[in-house]
Amino acid sequence: MDELIKKIEEIEKRLSAIESWVGFWISQESQTVPPPPPIAVPSSVPTKPPTPPSYVLEDLSGRESLQETPKTTMWVSETGPRNLESYIGRWWLGIVGLVAIIFGMSFFIKYAFDNNWIGETGRIMLGIAMGLVFVVAGEILRPRIAKYSYILSGGGLALFYLSIYAAFSFYHLIGQPTAFLFMGLITAFGVTLSLFANAVELSALAVSGGFLTPYLLSTGTVNDAGFFSYIAILNIGILAVAFFKKWRQLTILGFTGTVLNFASWYGVYYNSEKLFFAISVLSAFYIIYTLAGVIANFVTKKLSDTGDLFVLTINPVWFFGWVYYLLKPQYENSLGFVAAGLAALYILFAYISSFLNPDDKRLTLFLGAIALVFLTIAIPLQLDQNAVTIAWAMEAAVLFSLGAILKNANMRMFALSVFLIAMFRLFAFDSERGNLAEFTPIFNKRFFTYFMVIFSSAVMAYVSSINAFEFTWREKGVRAFIGTALNILILIAISLEIYAFFDARIFELNRKSLQSSQYGNNSGQVLNDYGTVYRLPDSQEYRSLANKRNASISVFWTLYAVLLIGLGIVYKNGFLRWLALILFGVTVAKVFIFDLSFLATPQRIISFMVLGVILLIASYLYFRFQKQLEGTLSNKP
Repeated sequence: MDELIKKIEEIEKRLSAIESWVGFWISQESQTVPPPPPIAVPSSVPTKPPTPPSYVLEDLSGRESLQETPKTTMWVSETGPRNLESYIGRWWLGIVGLVAIIFGMSFFIKYAFDNNWIGETGRIMLGIAMGLVFVVAGEILRPRIAKYSYILSGGGLALFYLSIYAAFSFYHLIGQPTAFLFMGLITAFGVTLSLFANAVELSALAVSGGFLTPYLLSTGTVNDAGFFSYIAILNIGILAVAFFKKWRQLTILGFTGTVLNFASWYGVYYNSEKLFFAISVLSAFYIIYTLAGVIANFVTKKLSDTGDLFVLTINPVWFFGWVYYLLKPQYENSLGFVAAGLAALYILFAYISSFLNPDDKRLTLFLGAIALVFLTIAIPLQLDQNAVTIAWAMEAAVLFSLGAILKNANMRMFALSVFLIAMFRLFAFDSERGNLAEFTPIFNKRFFTYFMVIFSSAVMAYVSSINAFEFTWREKGVRAFIGTALNILILIAISLEIYAFFDARIFELNRKSLQSSQYGNNSGQVLNDYGTVYRLPDSQEYRSLANKRNASISVFWTLYAVLLIGLGIVYKNGFLRWLALILFGVTVAKVFIFDLSFLATPQRIISFMVLGVILLIASYLYFRFQKQLEGTLSNKP
């Protein structure tokens, strides 16, 4: 009976503890959850006594104290001075300490060497032993302090490299093939250790040692094929590790080492007889890094980031820069084909990317942009002057259309940049009238160039008009700019043809006058058969042709302004009508200032009459369609 009472008392104590714990949490919840409203119970229904709650006993040993709740502790942010302090304490002190130990060991070994305490072989073995000590210590500490262990293991790898280098270069204990083999094994060991420890830092150190090996073991003997074969094998290993471990830093390090190795080889061993060997080496490394970057994205199906795009960008720049530099002295005519070939290659990659990894639109657009850049470079390298302008204008139209289809504002802005360059070339280099003796209106190289640029701008204007609602705030004035450029190009193209048409006849008149004279000079003054002075600018034929030329320009501008007004009314486009009004203003200024002063009376009459009649017609149209026009004045172009 006493034992039963004791057990009951123990159960009551445990129940009291559980009730106190449950009561604590209920009190916490009661502070935030309002009690439910009371429920009215009919008096006729007898109430039952409350049923005691059933408790589930748990092992509370794993819980924290029931009497106290954990308090929130306000810690200082890890950013700022404390973070810098931690970084300096962890990394700087460790690295400086490692360097100090290496220096101290070097001083000790030198002192031992000077006193003949240790022989040459013993010195090398001592360095290797110290390297092993560092590596083993790093592996022992790695489970507890991983980052610190990398410093120790890295120091061990450095001691391995220095020991083999000393054995080869200082003491001549081993030959070059043996030293090369040992350093290759050290590199492989370092990479393996980094994979085992999952430490990109160790892998980077091993790779750096691998790139330094040819310089540390160089004897001055030329072995180009062996040198670049070693670099190629090293790169393939680097890219394999970087791919499987997703260590992009290793890819960038490998590419940097390749660039520096090629540049150093070129500075020491290159000559003109090695041109095609150098091009082959460049092509091999370019293909390795291009395929590595593209295939990695295709296989993993991951979205490309800044690191991926960086390698894909800098690799073709490095390759084409060297190829251009090497081929330009002797094979300049082939550079355009090289750039066009690279453009075709990146177009192929962009197509494959859109097919195999459609979610990564950034990579597809980036590859396409690289292709367009190389195509832009290829045009001036391979084509004549006018063809360059035409190709750039067509490229701008294609880019702008693709930017609208793909809804890519950056591509559209790049297209506008190419279009501006094409217009600059058109005005600066392709607007010369050429040989007037062989001039043919319309069917000449200059007008064809203008026509193609006008066609490209018309395509861009059409695309911008049907996709204006998708433009960003940066493209607010793009539609108006393209429309203005289109009309200015048309005006300039036809005006130049009118000028050239009459200038060709003036040139023919001058040529006939010179042929009929005894001699002439550059001022246009000649002597006729009767020995009297004949001044071409003062001749009636010259004045007639010049007057017709100027009057024709005025009439054309006026008619074109009327055409713009008509189109603006038909399509309810206020932008076209404003262009027409501006052109009317320019034409009026020309007629009243220039034509009134320089034209002969017949041409002056024609200019003023045509201008007046057309202005009256334009005014009538504005009165006739006043309500419709005022309703569309606020429309965007």
